[in-house]
Amino acid sequence: MNEIFIKNQPVLSKILNKIKNTDNNVQAYILSGDSKEKLRDYAIMFSKILICPNKYEENCEKCNICMRIDNNSFGELKIINPVNKVIKKETILELRNSFNTESIEGRNGVYIINDVETLNVAAANAILKFLEEPDGNFVAIFTTTNIDSVIKTISSRCQIIKINNCKTKYGLEFVSEISGLEEEKIYEVVDFTKLIEKSKIKAISTVKNDFMSLFETKKSLSSALNVMLLYYKDMLNFKIKDKCLYFEKNDIKSLATIQSEDVISRKISFILENIAKLEYNVNVLLFMDNLIIGIGEIEND
Repeated sequence: MNEIFIKNQPVLSKILNKIKNTDNNVQAYILSGDSKEKLRDYAIMFSKILICPNKYEENCEKCNICMRIDNNSFGELKIINPVNKVIKKETILELRNSFNTESIEGRNGVYIINDVETLNVAAANAILKFLEEPDGNFVAIFTTTNIDSVIKTISSRCQIIKINNCKTKYGLEFVSEISGLEEEKIYEVVDFTKLIEKSKIKAISTVKNDFMSLFETKKSLSSALNVMLLYYKDMLNFKIKDKCLYFEKNDIKSLATIQSEDVISRKISFILENIAKLEYNVNVLLFMDNLIIGIGEIEND
């Protein structure tokens, strides 16, 4: 067989065949779908096509490189998975150090980062530097089941390949799945977010203590911030697409209308940074003060 066909994945098949037959590839790809297991399988096949010196065929048995990839023993393929739902900067620095020369055995060196949305801010910055200043002939394959949560500066530098039969989840059910919170607590976070927007710094003295009594641990606070993140993303959805994916449109409209897309985007970035900060040994009360003040200070120019 001269071509590679992946069942129900015509876009992926077309891209893989183009790479196989022309060596024409970009520097970074994102595979986006709803099954982590399938995405990881596709990423391995993708890596073989990028690496295999014999123009990889499905179930290739012509070279020991493909067999070593299957055995996870090929040194020019690096695979990174999150630990405790996060990928840290140190892991990315180790990756960069391991790729300090051009690939020798394969056509390309490849690194796969699964669940790329779990990169913390420092790790994301390290990956951006890698993408902007590549050392040799290395290609990145990222996987994600939540493309909206991938930091935009990363996704904008990648060719995004959506895997078919992905059931995109919306509404409060999705918010609950992402945050691990029940509907009642989700709306507690929404009410707190509205208060920050309307009262700014006054929210510190009015309801912060009540909020902290509901979300008193770093884990629960991280869940609350993920709800807040989706709330602001829905504001951006309203501004750009005139529709909301997670919350009721009427609930979003009043706050979204008075803010620019740039301001909402900066608030989203600020919340992402603070979710990452919760990994470290922070004073939770001081953290909340800084969060409220920080969001309140992001204003229209």
